Amino acid sequence: MNPAGSRGSEAVAAGTRRAPEVRRGRGRGRGSAAPLHTCRWGAAGGEGRGGPGRPAQPRPPHVDECALGLDDCHPDAICQNTPKLYKCMCKVGYTGEGKKCEDIDECDNDFNGGCVHECFNIPGNYRCTCYDGFMLAHDGHNCLDTDECTFNNGGCQHICVNTVGSYECRCKEGFFLSDNQHTCIHRSEGMSCMNKDHGCAHICRETPKGGVACECRPGFELSKNQRSCILTCNHGNGGCQHTCDDADNGPICGCHPKYIMHMDGKTCLEREEAAVEIPEGNTTAGADVDKRVKRRLLMETCAVNNGGCDRTCKDTSTGVHCSCPVGFTLQFDGKTCKGEFCTPGHVCCSTI
Repeated sequence: MNPAGSRGSEAVAAGTRRAPEVRRGRGRGRGSAAPLHTCRWGAAGGEGRGGPGRPAQPRPPHVDECALGLDDCHPDAICQNTPKLYKCMCKVGYTGEGKKCEDIDECDNDFNGGCVHECFNIPGNYRCTCYDGFMLAHDGHNCLDTDECTFNNGGCQHICVNTVGSYECRCKEGFFLSDNQHTCIHRSEGMSCMNKDHGCAHICRETPKGGVACECRPGFELSKNQRSCILTCNHGNGGCQHTCDDADNGPICGCHPKYIMHMDGKTCLEREEAAVEIPEGNTTAGADVDKRVKRRLLMETCAVNNGGCDRTCKDTSTGVHCSCPVGFTLQFDGKTCKGEFCTPGHVCCSTI
């Protein structure tokens, strides 16, 4: 509990809190003279003292320092009035005793604030963001793959192939991908990069001496054979849904502590809420658990194609769970939603 703030001095200019002056007449006649009487609460000598020749007066009614702004609480604290004093309490997202409050850095922990990609601390709160090629999930913490191919074919002239965290363009038979990695060029005579099996995985460039040199797209590194390209974490987070670490043979994906790795080695699933307990020495139970785990990991994930769900998809430890909005019913396939919806004019239609 934050310590209560002191009420502080209640004295005003002359050291005395004044009440309104009261004038009382001696007689009832109109125009009769009336002496001036001044009521005071406390004097410079202290509360309860009426001064020389004056009786002590009672204290005024309780003053709400919080409402009048007389408290000394920190700007990031809440002032709570009490019968005698007041209390200062730091707001949510801050720490301190109320008269001094400091922002809590929610990102500065082993769980990265619960964010699977990037966590940014802001005053009194924090915000999760995702790498390029991902979008923030409804829970505000997880990151899901964005299918770039659904909009304008990803900008590809021929074929767009979505990947986790990115996409790539491909060409039809008889064409090859140009340097901009989106348009396709028809193969013709006269250019070695177009007509011979140069073996470049990404970009082929002709050298002044007549040979070819291979290059890789941004986010990739040329392998030792000078032909193949190795994906790095700089391109689409290395195809990883959560964390990515570069290795000699390509990225190694990992998951936030609250998730487990999918069998594809790239996407992540939520952990079970309760751990499965295996009796000691019960190898059959252990084998059954291993089978269940393998089945879970082979399940679909919401990160790819919305898990096949018609509407809402949620990743669970046993795979994806599809659900439907009000008025719709989940079909036997566990993915399709069917029902009726009504227009404002009360015209109801069945979905297909």
